[in-house]
Amino acid sequence: MSNLPDRPGGEDPFEGLPPELRAMFEQLGGPEGLAAAQEQLAGLLGGMGGPGGLGAMLGGFNAPSGPVDWILATRVALQVAADDDRAPTEEERQRAEQAFGLAEHWLDATTLPAPPDAGRLVVGSRQEWVNLAIPALRPLVEPVARAATDALIDLAREQFGELGEAIGEGGSLPAIPGLEGLPPGIGDLLGQLLGGDPADLLRPAGAAVAGLQAGQVIGQLARQLFGAYELGIPTAPRAEAHLLPVNVAETFDGYELDPTEVAIVLALGEAAHRRLYHAVPWLEAHVQSLVARFAAGTTVDEQRLRELSDELMVGVDPDDPDALRAAMERAAQVRMEPTAEQRRVLERLQGVVCLVGAWARHEVARAVEGRLPGLPRIDEVLRRRRATRGDGEELLAALLGLDLKPDDESIGERFVAAVDEALGPAGLRRALDHPENLPDAEELAEPSRWLARIADELDVPDDVAGLFDELGAAPHEGTAEERRREREGGDEDGSDA
Repeated sequence: MSNLPDRPGGEDPFEGLPPELRAMFEQLGGPEGLAAAQEQLAGLLGGMGGPGGLGAMLGGFNAPSGPVDWILATRVALQVAADDDRAPTEEERQRAEQAFGLAEHWLDATTLPAPPDAGRLVVGSRQEWVNLAIPALRPLVEPVARAATDALIDLAREQFGELGEAIGEGGSLPAIPGLEGLPPGIGDLLGQLLGGDPADLLRPAGAAVAGLQAGQVIGQLARQLFGAYELGIPTAPRAEAHLLPVNVAETFDGYELDPTEVAIVLALGEAAHRRLYHAVPWLEAHVQSLVARFAAGTTVDEQRLRELSDELMVGVDPDDPDALRAAMERAAQVRMEPTAEQRRVLERLQGVVCLVGAWARHEVARAVEGRLPGLPRIDEVLRRRRATRGDGEELLAALLGLDLKPDDESIGERFVAAVDEALGPAGLRRALDHPENLPDAEELAEPSRWLARIADELDVPDDVAGLFDELGAAPHEGTAEERRREREGGDEDGSDA
């Protein structure tokens, strides 16, 4: 039975409440459900660190120290990756090892830079990849998650700031239409929330939601990728090359292609990417810095805040598969829409990924020329695959805003072909000599602009005398005495001085 007084004429009991509080109370069941929910709300606000507080509602975890609850993320990722997962067969493992050995031998004859060490090959299951990929993906995920939570906190502080100030001055919840009729104790509990720092509530909640989202992204990538570099950026330590035979088998099943040739082509692509990222020391750090700049521009609107408030009112129990699945579905509905500035940063990030991928494929094509009869058919399967975004890429773009694939990936291949034709392999190496040498979006689409810029920045050779060989002898400048005699002789001859 509700403690609320009767409201004549069906008056809205929540009139005047901030929209976030209104949503929270409505989710508790409306006016009739408030009294019954008082005990639950007391547990939420009064015992945030105890067994009945926020920690329990978020699954019983200790509060994570960072912006992402990686314990939850790992559990979710492993659960997503586990469906139809399997370990490689011994035949698949041996085939992969032989393919990578041959790939490295062929790539030694190309112009790709040699890595500082041989690295290692990991042939494993999806779940094995999850455990190895999470440390490599943390630098990409955490800046975006941290920025999203910080933006939520700033928005909450702004929205609840006036109420918090009033509570701090008066010691109790101010008179606000719609609040005076709440059950006894509810107002005081709300005062504890509004008078405190929203960060205390939102940081653990944001880490939990980010953990759910990151887990889904990583789990879906485990179901999609062939190796550690297919996404275009390292998803494992850059000294490693990976192969997931279960995904390879699912993709190429029914094409009647030679599995050995397929393994060689995939090994070449993985090894070529590894050489670029491992041999160019600043490349991975540059990608991470662009992601950090992208994250710094994250903004969150009021609708996002209300969505997160909804998340707080529903428990997340990682030991309950149905509850965890429902929480994953709710978290997946939250979308990040990049701002104009973020799109500019994202354009640069896509350019790097596009250039590295195109250069790797260019060298792979050179390495296998005339060696693999089934290459055209294998390439066609891979081309169609690159033309669409997989589930993992879609989630990465939707949940974190990180869309790493440009609309037209062929611009990278055209750029590499044009530069190789104009400057040879040295020109492509020059593009990765320094971050400032990377082509921007316009130069990538129109290689002549980049070629003109690089031509203007050619280094002056150490022996500068060579620059003047074609100018001929320099004019002779006489001494002062010689010039005096010339003038005097001119005067005597009646000529002009």
